Amino acid sequence: MAPSGPSEDGSPKPTTGTRAMNESDLARKRARDRKAQQAMRDRNKWSLQTLTQQVAFLTHALENETRQNGALTAKVHTLENENDSLRVQNAALRLNLLGAQPGHEEGRDEEAPNSRPPWQRLPVNTSPTCLSDQILQTFVSSQRRITVANLLNDSGTGQFPPSPSSTTTSPQAAASPSPIIYPHRLNLCPLMDKSLRSDDETSNVVGDIVRSYTEIETLPKQVAVHFLMSTLLHWQLLQDEPSWAQMPVWLRPEPKQLSTPHAAWVDRIPWPRARNYLVDHPEITLDAFAAVYSSSFDITWNYDPSHVVIQSVPEPKEVFINPIYEEHIRQLKHWSIGEAVRKGFPELAKIIDGHPS
Repeated sequence: MAPSGPSEDGSPKPTTGTRAMNESDLARKRARDRKAQQAMRDRNKWSLQTLTQQVAFLTHALENETRQNGALTAKVHTLENENDSLRVQNAALRLNLLGAQPGHEEGRDEEAPNSRPPWQRLPVNTSPTCLSDQILQTFVSSQRRITVANLLNDSGTGQFPPSPSSTTTSPQAAASPSPIIYPHRLNLCPLMDKSLRSDDETSNVVGDIVRSYTEIETLPKQVAVHFLMSTLLHWQLLQDEPSWAQMPVWLRPEPKQLSTPHAAWVDRIPWPRARNYLVDHPEITLDAFAAVYSSSFDITWNYDPSHVVIQSVPEPKEVFINPIYEEHIRQLKHWSIGEAVRKGFPELAKIIDGHPS
């Protein structure tokens, strides 16, 4: 076979055998490429299936974890509520162990009630009708006994010091203020955080009670109720003119409260005419009323809810009511009731809304 001549560009032309070999190599290369591509597709498909399975597994595990966390959170919330209730009951038992019967205070004379100044005239309460009454009535009674004992020890005579209304005192003695056993500016720490306790036992007792009413859900409402209860309790403990003057006029007992036995919780209702109605209707119990009232009453406050308190810095161990908010809730016009009270107690709602009874 004669060799092929040079190509037009001067290079030797490929022989027929060489051309056949190149085409064979090209075919084998294409076959290898197809196999490699198929293998890559298979690997990608397998990786995608594996990742899909892993995502499904992790998603299922996350859903289970979320459900378990939700169940645990609900259980913790339930246990916290039960703990608050047990804390209140424990306070009642501790106070009851002091041995004082609510409504019978030592050191009180038998003079006619109307002969006393208004700050020495307490409402006429029946025996406790609910847990909060038991706590507060026993607390007042026991603390008054402690105060009487301290005064007896300080006098050195073994006798209770005579009251200003029954003796003649010098101008200097009359001008001397009564001993203050509780601060006028109550610490709201126990209300804000149940793990924090105040040096003032009044704040602790009232804070525990307010937190036990989970229907009172907003901070402005909680602080308002704490202010009302602690201010009233402060006066009942001291029974002096400064603590009486500190109470809003509408919170001071009505004549009917001073003459007609009634449940102590009635004294903590803001509206005077409503208290008169409740005194006249002892069949209305706190259990029936509080379930409706606690979730229905409201405080008009068109500002940031967190601004109702002032916290100390750097550590929030002292929390006080914002003086602006205190002045705000001292005005009864900013207290209101909702539809639940109007439906449950229509006659009482008319009185609260200002309509004729």
